[in-house]
Amino acid sequence: MKSDRSRAGFTLIEVLAVILLTSVVFGVAINGYIDLSRGTQRASDTTREIRRATAILDHVARDFENVVLLTTPPEMDPLEHPWVFLGESRHSDVGADHLKFVTRGRQPQIDDVHESDLEMVAYSLRHAADDDSFELMRWSSPHLPEALDRDIPSDESDGAMLLAEGLAYFGVRFVTEDGSVVDRWDSSQLLNSSQLPTAVDIEVAFYDPDWDPGVDPDAVLRNYIRRVVLPLRPLDLVELLDPNSLVNGGAGGAGENLDDEGIATTGGEERTPCGQTPCSGMRACAVIGCIQKEGLFGHSIDVMFELALESNQSFCGWRQSHSPQLFWLIDNPACR
Repeated sequence: MKSDRSRAGFTLIEVLAVILLTSVVFGVAINGYIDLSRGTQRASDTTREIRRATAILDHVARDFENVVLLTTPPEMDPLEHPWVFLGESRHSDVGADHLKFVTRGRQPQIDDVHESDLEMVAYSLRHAADDDSFELMRWSSPHLPEALDRDIPSDESDGAMLLAEGLAYFGVRFVTEDGSVVDRWDSSQLLNSSQLPTAVDIEVAFYDPDWDPGVDPDAVLRNYIRRVVLPLRPLDLVELLDPNSLVNGGAGGAGENLDDEGIATTGGEERTPCGQTPCSGMRACAVIGCIQKEGLFGHSIDVMFELALESNQSFCGWRQSHSPQLFWLIDNPACR
């Protein structure tokens, strides 16, 4: 009987073999689960990063697609022309990380009140406070400055808002008309005077705490790039409003003046200085009727009205900076 009970049980070796085999099975299963979890986490992180990059690129691209620039009138000092397209690099090697330009993408807040869709927009890249990453700030203002302003706000106290954080770099490159790519652009300077690039390349990458700055970022970081075409070319109001210009079907010669009905004339007597007219000391829109005449003469005139409204320009300043071809808009003949 004792011998039969011994044969009915398991030996120590058999028990150890079962434990070992069970451990191996559990080990393989756990390793597979861990690998699967890590793969899922990596896929989730990658998807989250792609979504973040897409959101950033969409936001910046939308501003660039609405860029508008008025050329500087020949008789106007470039330093008094508020329209600018500026891009310069301060932190990045992949293009301009400080940008400033005018867009027509602003949504009016009140339907029954006249509001321009013009907006001055600026982007700036700054160091984060807690690590080596960067933060992308966006600033906007519905009011255009009275003169050229190259300052780019980058702090919350100046009205800038955080658009993205945790960036390794952000940069914009500019495509010229001949297809070359440059890292900087300044429409207020002689080289790019009153000009816009034909397109921009926006590039962004996210910061990795394990990334060694001495290592090529392209070998470690995943960068996201988008090319955006700027559909609107710089506008020349003088040319657009000149009935003799080529763009309006004329022969290409600019008329000297326009009469009360907007018909081109030649010659004419010397004009009275603005300070000696009844309109001196008045605002431009009070003299030319920006709000009352909006929508009557076409898009080009409306742009000029909006600029005068936004800058609250004086009449004498407006008359000095615009061609006599526009003086037919002045209701009082004594102020022309």
